[in-house]
Amino acid sequence: MEQNSSKGENSRKTVDTTGTGLAIGAAIGMIFGLMLFENLAWGCVIGAALGLLIGAAIDSQGRRKIDSDE
Repeated sequence: MEQNSSKGENSRKTVDTTGTGLAIGAAIGMIFGLMLFENLAWGCVIGAALGLLIGAAIDSQGRRKIDSDE
């Protein structure tokens, strides 16, 4: 596959970590939800919310770093 030359040579690929944080947080939250709360649903909700926040923060920091490099 060829890359689109209109973007220029300095264009960089960005990784969207928000979705990854959501998925990993939900999975870890289910495990802790069963162990601590004995409720799978609450653990999944709490884990997904924390994973979403952490993933969005990491994504924001990465984009800020890319913007400052240009």
